[in-house]
Amino acid sequence: MRLTATTTKLPQRPAAPAGMPAIARATWVAVLNDYPPRHFSAANLVLLEQLCRARALVVQCDRGIARKGLLVKGRANPLQQVRVQAWAEVRACATKLRLAISSTVRAEAAAARPDEKAKLAKPWHE
Repeated sequence: MRLTATTTKLPQRPAAPAGMPAIARATWVAVLNDYPPRHFSAANLVLLEQLCRARALVVQCDRGIARKGLLVKGRANPLQQVRVQAWAEVRACATKLRLAISSTVRAEAAAARPDEKAKLAKPWHE
């Protein structure tokens, strides 16, 4: 028996996984609504869930930092480091899911190359 990999496109926008915080569910809905119903494959849902949960953690950290301040007992609030790591996870998942505009255009593509006519003259060339 030979196994082959096939991408399974989802027939409709899936509901957020059970137990997700409200902010994570809102992010889930916002991301899915930005794309056609069959845009994501079933394999993408794990990454999307991770992105949504990391985004909820960022918001939770923001609230804690707002409540306690940037400094706690004269030291940096530990939530700041948690927030940095959560944002890194959001960015990594967004890149892997190709959600950022910059991730949809390859550097070699003509659209990504600078327009030679739009360049400003260098002062030393004048």
